[in-house]
Amino acid sequence: MIKIGVTGNIGSGKTTLTNFFDNKNAYIFNADKEAKNHLSKHSVLQKKIINIFGNQIVTSNNLDFKKLAQVAFENKNNQKILNGIVWPEVSILIDKALHEAKIKKYDFFIVDAALLFEANFNHFFDFIILVTAEKKIRLNRALKRNNLDLSQIKKRMNLQLSDQKKVKLSDFVICNNKNKKNLEVEFNKVLNEIILTK
Repeated sequence: MIKIGVTGNIGSGKTTLTNFFDNKNAYIFNADKEAKNHLSKHSVLQKKIINIFGNQIVTSNNLDFKKLAQVAFENKNNQKILNGIVWPEVSILIDKALHEAKIKKYDFFIVDAALLFEANFNHFFDFIILVTAEKKIRLNRALKRNNLDLSQIKKRMNLQLSDQKKVKLSDFVICNNKNKKNLEVEFNKVLNEIILTK
């Protein structure tokens, strides 16, 4: 089984690329979704986060994920604190998922994670695919999702490790400035190269 990390900054198209693994006998782990799911069920972890960031992230006595995201992406320090709490938990979830994937004999184990390098989790993988795109294109894509306003998107962009730094740490880089069809063509080229390398 080949372990692949897929990463990219906001609006790059990393999740679109990850979805191309759907019909490749791949176990797909979406770090962001799994972290939120885990946190929503984990009251001790929620209390820990509320104790650190205070009532500004609470609505009706419950942790408000939207408010938490706003505070977490306010500055590098807040992001680092939250990563320090959440990523050790995520790594346990990844290990469990990997164990399950081995039992079920998947060919690929894919982790879709925006903060792969920021969380120092790159050592785990056989290969890392970085998806990049021009800043203007990424901004437009992120706005189309309608879940963040322009200032929030820009804040997230500024906090993320630059593409230049991520390129140096990645095994494959796919530029996604065009359309989904073009992205799939590039994906297949990279996948063939990975299979040949292994």
